[in-house]
Amino acid sequence: MMKTSLVVVGMALLVGGCDSVYGVTRSTPLSAPPELSCVHQTIERTDGVATVTLQARHDGKGLFHSTPWVYDFIYSGRQDSGIFGSLQLIKTYDGHFTYRNNRLALHRPPPQSSIDATRPVMRAMEKNIASRCGITELTAGVRE
Repeated sequence: MMKTSLVVVGMALLVGGCDSVYGVTRSTPLSAPPELSCVHQTIERTDGVATVTLQARHDGKGLFHSTPWVYDFIYSGRQDSGIFGSLQLIKTYDGHFTYRNNRLALHRPPPQSSIDATRPVMRAMEKNIASRCGITELTAGVRE
């Protein structure tokens, strides 16, 4: 009984220490590696986007396989537009890619006005990237 109680308390502490994430995520797996420069240029040219910054980083450690990569295009609109998000191209251990476009916040939801301003920009990015960069999954396969 004492051992069971300790396990329950330990699990509660672990779960209680997790961060809550709120907001909107749109994602789909990709069948081919995307051309990063095309994606970057297309995001820059999307109506409503004022700035884009690309950050590439390893996501985890590959002890027995290659290390996954995350290509993170952080974008925002003009000041006070409410447009802010992160388009991520995630390369998994086996070389497959996933498209993910996020407007997220920790511990509390982002303002609804920001979600309402960012969501149409996300959809425009998907349409533009599909046509300019040849990523056809973005025309019908994106889930929110």
